[in-house]
Amino acid sequence: MSMKVDEEDRKLFAGGLPQDCTQEDLQEYFGNYGEIERVQLKMDPTTGRSRGFAFVLFAEASSLDAATSQQHTIKGKTATVKKADVKPGKIYLGKIPETDVTEEDIRAYFSDFGVITEFIRPIDKMKNNEPKNFCFITFEKERVSKKLVMQGSAMINGHKLLVKEVNPNPRDPNARGGMRGGARGGYGGSAWDQGYGAAGGYGGGWGADQSGYGGGWGADQSGYGGYGAAAAGGYDGGYGGYGGGYGGPQGGMGGGGKMRGGPRGGGMGGGRGAGRGRGRGAPY
Repeated sequence: MSMKVDEEDRKLFAGGLPQDCTQEDLQEYFGNYGEIERVQLKMDPTTGRSRGFAFVLFAEASSLDAATSQQHTIKGKTATVKKADVKPGKIYLGKIPETDVTEEDIRAYFSDFGVITEFIRPIDKMKNNEPKNFCFITFEKERVSKKLVMQGSAMINGHKLLVKEVNPNPRDPNARGGMRGGARGGYGGSAWDQGYGAAGGYGGGWGADQSGYGGGWGADQSGYGGYGAAAAGGYDGGYGGYGGGYGGPQGGMGGGGKMRGGPRGGGMGGGRGAGRGRGRGAPY
């Protein structure tokens, strides 16, 4: 009996869809490439209109490969079709001894579980910049971090190290936008959404239209820190990446940038709000 291939290896992203494209249309169209488990066309909860992108989960990875190898025109409009981005996962590794366990040892151990994309070990400025007894490890796939958190510990060179889930610090201003994003379907989103959700934010998953960290990619994958961030905009709230002003319907932190007020407009550090609700917030 063969093992089921992970969803992230069978999930397709379709963007730039026409307004009159329905889930049934997508089911019929992509059904030509193989059996489909489910289709989810993302809708705007306020207007009830299509947001122009969807996720298609095939039963087999080979169907995804076949669909992404071609150009697509759906109901007369050229569509962006690609493998859905994979949500990364992060763990806290604690109780690292002062000796016997190096970064290389840690990387070697965890590389057996999945691809490591980031390793951060803070230093203690009060102790001649010596590394602290904990670090943060980011994996390419969230399922790896979830598995390790359930395991709860890691035995490296005879030392039992602590493995925990990473939660945003509520006192960290950079985490606030992300936490809001999670509340609206990002980090804490359903298994199907895989954190794409309706809201951006570093802690809130990928954000609307595969928005990247903190609404970063912008509407419909516009580029890191991009233009027109998601409805709850993580690190930036609109145009200017990290310097994006407080704005946006639930915008993140930042400073400066030519922003225009949203429902919670009013920015810090000289910005004038941000986000999609242009003109509705009083200038700061």
